[in-house]
Order: sequence, then structure tokens, then C-alpha cells
Amino acid sequence: MTEEKNLNEEINEIGVEKMETSEKKEIEVDKVETSEKNEIEVDKVEMSEKKDIEAKSEKKTNAKRSGELKDWVKSIIIAAFIAVLLMQLIVPTVVREHSMEPSFYGGDYLIVGKINYKISSPHRGDVIIFKSDIPMNTDEPTQAKKLLIKRIIGMPGDVINISDNEVSINGKVIDEPYINEGGTPGDVVNYVVPKDSYFVMGDNRTVSIDSRRNEVGPVHKDRIIGKALIRLYPFNKIGLIK
Repeated sequence: MTEEKNLNEEINEIGVEKMETSEKKEIEVDKVETSEKNEIEVDKVEMSEKKDIEAKSEKKTNAKRSGELKDWVKSIIIAAFIAVLLMQLIVPTVVREHSMEPSFYGGDYLIVGKINYKISSPHRGDVIIFKSDIPMNTDEPTQAKKLLIKRIIGMPGDVINISDNEVSINGKVIDEPYINEGGTPGDVVNYVVPKDSYFVMGDNRTVSIDSRRNEVGPVHKDRIIGKALIRLYPFNKIGLIK
């Protein structure tokens, strides 16, 4: 009896130990599962925070791009406005021929003021660019006409005389230090410059086609594009045009 009792007690103790071991394993499994769950939740939180940061960063980037795009659009609009404004005020031109030598040579790059004669009248000695009736292509006389560059010599109402290579205005011979050698050939007698028109000539009088010729004649103010203001090229001659 005593042996059986002891055996039963041992069996009971073993059962208890197994139960305790099983409970310990279950507790450890629970801890592992709980730890894994916590890690998963932490990962979810971190991923959520990362997504929030990325979303905010993307939002800032998009806002920055949008702002840059708006700035570009503003810059383009302002540049276009300035360009249009400048086109209304000035126009670039290149001297193509030799009629204004020695003051200007072929290839000289000039800035012409279009607004000058809208706020004031032309003056004697001004270098102007105007629309002529001379065709660009003699084979197509009805097509585009030449733009000419000349100097204003006679004002409206002036009496012009040209003889012996000299020019006189209202009975007085004028001094022209700007003209090329050879003086002013031609024969003009008591020519009265019409109202609102100007008598113009090139500084290279021996080759210039100007108001001495019927192809040009007096230049009406409405045909004047503008006044030559600045020479930009050649660089060694850059400056205001007097």
C-alpha cells in the first residue's frame, strides 16, 4: 500500500510538473505572440507616420513646383509685355548700303526711336529711317518697299538751292562737316519744302538717292519710322547718334 501511495504521489508530481511546464510554454507563446503583435503595431505606426511624412513632403514639393510654375508664367508675361512695349518705342535696324558714309557704314547696327516724333517734331540734322516708294525688288515693283536712312536738311517751308556742290537754305550756304568728299552734286533751284514734309539727303552725296531725286522727293512726316538714336555696332563706335 505504501509503495502504491508513493507511486501515485510521484505520478501526481510528474503531472503537476507537466502542467506547469505546459503553462509556462503557453505563457511564453503568449509573450512571443504579444511581442510580435506589438512589433506589428509599431511597424504599422511607423509606416503610417512615414506615409504621413511622405504625403506632407509631396504636398510641399507640389506646392513648390506650382509656385515655381507661377513665377515662370509671371516672368514670361512680364517679358512679353516689356518686349511689346519696347517694340512700340524702339526698333533695331542695320545699315545696308553706303549712302550715309562716312557717318554710317554698311553693317552698322542702330537703335531707332519710334516714339520721338510722337511727342516732338523732327529737327534739322536728325538722322531718320523712313518708308520710301522704291521697291525692294525692281522685278516686283508692287511688293515691299525699301526703308531708307537719311539726314534731314530742309524743314517745312524752307527754300532749298543746290549749286556748285553747295547747299543753301533760305539764301544761306550751310556748313556740313558730316558729308563725304565730293560735296553735293545736283541742281535744285528755289525748291520750297512742302508742309509736313522734309528734304532729306544722305551724307555720301555722290551715291545717295534722296530728296534730290524724284524716286524719293520730300518725305512726309507720316512716312517716318523714327529717329536713329544709338549705334550699338561696331563696338568701337558705340554711342549716341548726334
